[in-house]
Amino acid sequence: MQSFRSLPRAAASASARAFSTTVPRPLAKMELIGRLADTPELMPTSTGREIIRYAIGVSGGPKDENGNRAVSWFRIASFSEGPQRELLLSLSKG
Repeated sequence: MQSFRSLPRAAASASARAFSTTVPRPLAKMELIGRLADTPELMPTSTGREIIRYAIGVSGGPKDENGNRAVSWFRIASFSEGPQRELLLSLSKG
């Protein structure tokens, strides 16, 4: 009987961080799937570095009486360099 009681506790402690084997980081990663509010803009910072600023609208949740979903807007600043930067700047609204 004792062995049955210790089994759930051992399983719970082993699965405490079983979802990830990587080291925790102070930053979070998000993937947003939506539509661009406008064409991305290249903006200089006070130090002279250029960043790309744009906004994305993401629809989600249940539909309202008109059949539309609520939209959440996200303002993004991208520090991408090279091909990623060129790709972002080539995108258009929509």
